[in-house]
Amino acid sequence: MPGAVDPWGAARGRVAQQAYYLRNPLEPAPGICYVCRGPAGPEWTRCYTCDQHLKAAQSSVADAVVPISYAVKGQQHAHALAAYKSTFPSKEVQTNLLNLLLLFLADHHGCVERAALVDTWTHVTVVPSTRGRQGEHPLRALIGSHLRAFPWVQLTANSRVPADLRAFHPDRFTAASPDLVGAHVLLLDDTWTTGARVQAAAYALKQAGASRVAAVVLGRHVNPGYGGWKPILNAIKDQPYRQEICAVHG
Repeated sequence: MPGAVDPWGAARGRVAQQAYYLRNPLEPAPGICYVCRGPAGPEWTRCYTCDQHLKAAQSSVADAVVPISYAVKGQQHAHALAAYKSTFPSKEVQTNLLNLLLLFLADHHGCVERAALVDTWTHVTVVPSTRGRQGEHPLRALIGSHLRAFPWVQLTANSRVPADLRAFHPDRFTAASPDLVGAHVLLLDDTWTTGARVQAAAYALKQAGASRVAAVVLGRHVNPGYGGWKPILNAIKDQPYRQEICAVHG
């Protein structure tokens, strides 16, 4: 129809405008963690933190972790991931992040499914806030009805677990949905820093009966002050974001 707006074309335009500051996660390799795509020891393919999560959870962690982009501290993507949930968030920032997430899921849901060894998703949820924020998590509010095809799982944070705890805690979250036996859950979050919250949410889902969980995060936090990130930063600095590939691209 003449004059009709192509919503996916508009979304691609939005994401293309962000390409100069987004960066695709590197492929796993010695020195790059296959879970979070952060720095690992030179002879290891899993970083110390992800290894600790795996052991503490007795392997009941996410079956795939898929960061959409690196988010370098002090740079635009990291700023956006903080700004979208501020007291007075920018609508422009929120729209950019929503388009980035929805277009990624549209283009790469098959990649994520293959990485997690599932045929299709049965449920979706977001990692709850642990900072005492009232109401629904800003990412859940941002998504709204866009993923209405899937039942939403209600995850609840345990107020007795310190909000600033950076280590995995098995009792950090509980899943309230009664119908998760055998479920394949798509778990969404905005930022992966240590991954403790994401993996605790995956653990709670599996304790409630989910058989497979994949975590998709908008940004893998990068601290350029930590020397281990230097090789990764050097590798990505001149590589604008490419929407046609992903961290687990088939």
